[in-house]
Amino acid sequence: MKNIHRYSRRSAWGALVALAVTLAPLTGCDDALETKVYTQVSPENFFKTEADFNVAVVALYSPFSTNWGMTDPGDGTWYNSLYNADNKTYLMRSILTTDEVVNGWDPNLENFTFGPSTWSGTNETVYYKIRYVARATDVINKISNATGVSETIRNKYVAEAKVMRAWLMYILYDFFGPVNVKLDPATLNDTEILPRPSDAEYVAQMETDLTEAIPDLTDKYNGSASDWGRVSKGVARMLLLKLYMHTKQWAKAETIGKEILTMGYVLQDNYADVFRKKGNDEIIYAVPASDASPNFYIQEVLPSDFRQAGDIVRKVGGWSGYNMPWSFYDKFEADDERKSVIIDSYTADWGTVDRSASWWKGPLPLKYTSFTGDGPGYAIDVVVFRLAEVYLSVAEAINELRGPAEAYQYVNAVRARSNVADFENMTADEFRDAILDERGRELFAEGTRRQDLIRHGKFISGAKARGKDAKEYQVLFPIPSAVIIEGKNIIAQNDGYTN
Repeated sequence: MKNIHRYSRRSAWGALVALAVTLAPLTGCDDALETKVYTQVSPENFFKTEADFNVAVVALYSPFSTNWGMTDPGDGTWYNSLYNADNKTYLMRSILTTDEVVNGWDPNLENFTFGPSTWSGTNETVYYKIRYVARATDVINKISNATGVSETIRNKYVAEAKVMRAWLMYILYDFFGPVNVKLDPATLNDTEILPRPSDAEYVAQMETDLTEAIPDLTDKYNGSASDWGRVSKGVARMLLLKLYMHTKQWAKAETIGKEILTMGYVLQDNYADVFRKKGNDEIIYAVPASDASPNFYIQEVLPSDFRQAGDIVRKVGGWSGYNMPWSFYDKFEADDERKSVIIDSYTADWGTVDRSASWWKGPLPLKYTSFTGDGPGYAIDVVVFRLAEVYLSVAEAINELRGPAEAYQYVNAVRARSNVADFENMTADEFRDAILDERGRELFAEGTRRQDLIRHGKFISGAKARGKDAKEYQVLFPIPSAVIIEGKNIIAQNDGYTN
């Protein structure tokens, strides 16, 4: 059973909980900090075959789903999946705190009035994925020490688990900074609460996991239906690129980005096809969706009175969730073909809705346009990493190192696809601003905007310009109050927040 899709068809990815309960490390039922890890299986009766390895590693993918979520085997609480379209998720909190999409369902999020007690229990869906870092540590240790299976096979699954651990650590780091993840298999059952590691230690661990994993991974899985959805060399390198961009290690970002550019990924000729064609050669990673584990983003975006826009026809409306502000839409040039996946007018039963309707919050950042039927879910993969972001990241890194002269070719490769003119004749400062806008146009609604604005020092100032009472320290989310209380102040709160 090596195919992730075979598991995803069982109760929409959430069925992996059953695997996790039986086959992966479990946490104490009440502890937010995962101070204990219990294992219901032992090396004597599991981790004996490649099939065992596969089951254990696949369980680590369960938070990375398009479906609503799952019941966590550690505390029995239901949490949203990381890449679901609900506004509590990693994907949508990375979007809704920026200028690219508005929603209104969580005023605390969009108005920057959140604090340590704002989200708790099922409303805090990202921090508690820390448990899966410990589970990955346990899986890595048990596979590494297994006998009766070749070293090559062991290394393959250890590498995959290390990428999953590093990815989870990166998601936590992005939102909260360094958190007290469990990385030592000898301490998984300890009840001692440890403080958060230093930034340098945490970053070094992610880098180590990813660089150690790369030699034992398959290059990519584009075109492989049986393994699509597994991490690969391309994913590991992409995570390194994201990490280096996040920490402004420009030389490393340029190097790893250029390595990805040699791996055979190819920009699609048509922008819309990136989100239409499953497993196309531009995609480095997409979260697999199916009828059983669907993509709800489309349903969240379409208005309740939506009936038609071009070839898109529905008898039943959507949930009126997400709009692109007109101010962001106006960043696109008139003939930019990326606007083809943004609906700037539509037909309702009672007439046409367009910019002339003052009550309309803005166009629809639909992105995924190849669907039929009335939903609410669709078997359309959620694109997470793709080649266009690599081109733009390499261009940005080069500009920070040596100015824009060498960087134009990379950003212009992306712009040419969308029928807009080349960048040229800019200073380094002008190019820096231009590349931020270009990333917004190219990658809107893909979860990169928050990181990009923070890196450019415009996340908080941009929120203030939109009338939000944002504070400088809100480049990080607060550690949940329950964690601080349980941690008896050993775990420090992020600067600026008070419990």
